[in-house]
Amino acid sequence: MIRKIVTIMCVSALLLTMAPALAVDNGPDPLNWAELTAWASSLEALAAGEELLNDPAEPEFLTEDGYLYSYDFGNLYFSEPAPSETRVLKGAVIYDEDITGPRETHTDQPARELLAAYYTENEDLEGTREEALIYLADGMPEGFWWGRVQRDGQRLTAVQYTVHERCGDGTYTDAGVVYTLQENTVVAVRVFGLDERVETEELGVERALLAPLLMQSSYRQVPSSPVGAENTPFDEDDLTVLDLDFLSCTPEIACAVLGMPEADEEMPGEEGQTLRVLSFTGCTLVFARKTDGQWQLTLLTLEDEDLEGPRAIRVGDSVTMVLQRFRFGEGELQESGTEVLYGTPGEGQWGEAEYGEDASVTLRYGLTLSDGRTVVLRADFETLLLREINLYLNP
Repeated sequence: MIRKIVTIMCVSALLLTMAPALAVDNGPDPLNWAELTAWASSLEALAAGEELLNDPAEPEFLTEDGYLYSYDFGNLYFSEPAPSETRVLKGAVIYDEDITGPRETHTDQPARELLAAYYTENEDLEGTREEALIYLADGMPEGFWWGRVQRDGQRLTAVQYTVHERCGDGTYTDAGVVYTLQENTVVAVRVFGLDERVETEELGVERALLAPLLMQSSYRQVPSSPVGAENTPFDEDDLTVLDLDFLSCTPEIACAVLGMPEADEEMPGEEGQTLRVLSFTGCTLVFARKTDGQWQLTLLTLEDEDLEGPRAIRVGDSVTMVLQRFRFGEGELQESGTEVLYGTPGEGQWGEAEYGEDASVTLRYGLTLSDGRTVVLRADFETLLLREINLYLNP
């Protein structure tokens, strides 16, 4: 029971750390050079009152980013190993959540809150599965500014905001901030390029590389919220998985979309029913022969981290990431460790969570179809990480 309580407390704590949804308008302006340098000056002043943990003059502390000055809150990179009138701050990396980056951003900050602090022209983060352009503000010859996310599907790994503004000598700044994320939460804030300058021609190359991202819309972030009432219940729109319609999929369609299966077997099922099991890399489809002789998909199992299930949930996702894509928070936690997330289990649209004494979690989301059958999405977790996804049909 103690492990069960710990599991529940971990999930609750993770939920509370998440921020409100992104604003519906474009929000603040793009990051600019004036605010970036103002932040850099304040950080340099802060560091002056902190204990320096290393000797920047030692050979091992000369890096490609500059001379490393190490502090409890993070690292600063200067052009010289000792204070002088000519020494300039080149960049910094912040790990301490109490030390804010530009726009009061900080480590341990949810991605949605971070994104809301900056300008956006792409709230849904439409792009590819690997990246999406947040904005590209072209004001040449005065400069251009852009923001981009890098990701592994729904898991954001980095958010970058870059500033190119014209300097007095005709060159342009080449600076910005990169946020490193894990579990869609900021774990490091890195400011770079405070002393870097580039020529107009280099900006032209950069713009040419970024421009194609504006045309990408094959992948987007799935809506999610730490406020359960803001999320929608599991519904029929969630029944398309791997480009297959769960209700109408046949073995022929599955093979046309997924390719030839590694195994295709028939076996007896309950009540004399014949089952056909198609095994593909990372997923298994089980069909049952209906009375009219046609095959009905009754179970789809995903075990590969590269494959996305309903609302793009994947093996390896945390409990929090999955919970926040569906409605929750409408029921109470029972002594048995079961919690109704919404609705009444077994009726209409419903969701429930089951917390095990071994720190496991099982989430179930049900949907009653118009013909009375029920489709259930089941997500099984070990140590708060998703291990298997099952979508199945109850007669």
